[in-house]
Amino acid sequence: MATIFTASLFFGFLCLYATLLYVAGGQLEKLNAALLHIRQTHATSLQDCGGEKDEREAAGQNTPSEQFRHMQEQLNNCIRHHQEINR
Repeated sequence: MATIFTASLFFGFLCLYATLLYVAGGQLEKLNAALLHIRQTHATSLQDCGGEKDEREAAGQNTPSEQFRHMQEQLNNCIRHHQEINR
């Protein structure tokens, strides 16, 4: 009886550990995807130059300061998400 109890206790903690590790890995993958999305969005906005940029600024859309603020908000959200994963 003691052997069965000890074995079930050991494997129970092992399964709990594996489950928590699986969840944390999934959250880190989501964080990685969000960071790559920020970088991709930033790289795309850097490629836009010339006439398209002037037209957008004239229309009041996506000025560089607005883009920077939006990217900063996304990065802050990613940092909060990472802190939640660590917690």
